[in-house]
Amino acid sequence: MMAFTGILSQGCSQIHSRLQAMNRDNLALLNNKTGSTIRLQCIDVLSYSPDAGSLEAIDASNEEGAKVAIKEILQQTGLLFKLNQTGMTWDENSISTFQIRLDQQIHNLERCLSASSRSQRMQITRLRVKRYFKKLRDLLEEKEYSQCAWEIVWIQVKQCFLQINRFIHSIPNEGME
Repeated sequence: MMAFTGILSQGCSQIHSRLQAMNRDNLALLNNKTGSTIRLQCIDVLSYSPDAGSLEAIDASNEEGAKVAIKEILQQTGLLFKLNQTGMTWDENSISTFQIRLDQQIHNLERCLSASSRSQRMQITRLRVKRYFKKLRDLLEEKEYSQCAWEIVWIQVKQCFLQINRFIHSIPNEGME
């Protein structure tokens, strides 16, 4: 049992740097696969996007809150990839690579979450993230998974990954023993 705890804490001691590296890679892929501007014909869809302020309002000022928020954002992003991809302009290899990275990050975070991550406060954090992503799924469905809808969603997902960078700063760099 002691050896297992040692392995677990060893993996968690580097979670900060691993999350930073993987988030940087995810953002690079998103930037590579999506434009930085919206096509003119997609401007009308922009009004359907959820308020990014709802994610900024999440209290991730403590380590556990940050990990819970990051994990939920990653899970919800992964669920977006499982939706109808008709209007998505990504190739299968890029989608697969992105999904694998998300799964790895989620797995790393799950190993490092404490029992307090199930508290009511953490449940509220999860709910806020889920509500935000539900709006994105609703947009995709309402716009029939069009390319414009996906463009708006990817801009929002990029914002989420920038938000993850902010949350990562609440996780100690030297370890979590």
